[in-house]
Amino acid sequence: RVYSIVQQRDSFVARLTLLRAGTFMYHTHFNDVEQLTSGMYGGIVVLEPGQRFDPARDHLYVGGWDGEGYPPHLLINGDSIPKPLELAAGVPHRFRFVNIGVAGGYWPSLRRDSALLSWRAVAKDGADLPPALARVGPAQLRVQVGETADFVWMAEPGNYTLGMGTRVDPAWVQRIVVR
Repeated sequence: RVYSIVQQRDSFVARLTLLRAGTFMYHTHFNDVEQLTSGMYGGIVVLEPGQRFDPARDHLYVGGWDGEGYPPHLLINGDSIPKPLELAAGVPHRFRFVNIGVAGGYWPSLRRDSALLSWRAVAKDGADLPPALARVGPAQLRVQVGETADFVWMAEPGNYTLGMGTRVDPAWVQRIVVR
């Protein structure tokens, strides 16, 4: 083992050899609550050889907590107030959800006005779903601590919201504009 210390505002390169493509996470295992609520976690997207990550169509959402308050303050990608997202119509968009909160799940949901939409489940916990499970269903699913879930949505022009939090009351809401 080689251990090194990374100073503030410094960086390092980690080289990993992973067995398959998928959505994964990294997180601390030392002083968990303090470090997790300080942002010591993140998402990792592994692609098949020859594939390229396209941030215009591939969207990673990592859920965690901020601070020790109760109830905890939900952060997605380190923020509680997201910027609107502009998407291209007529192309598939992959939403990758990661929950690395200290406890409890959250419910990603995709809506137009108040109507729940549909999306296709494609992967769970870093593995593609078998065809029988990769089906279209309601665009809402609980993602528990330590889980990842990937969905594909074919966007049509319009205004939408992506919410995360409880099943009926999202604490985090992103406006989506599809052109």
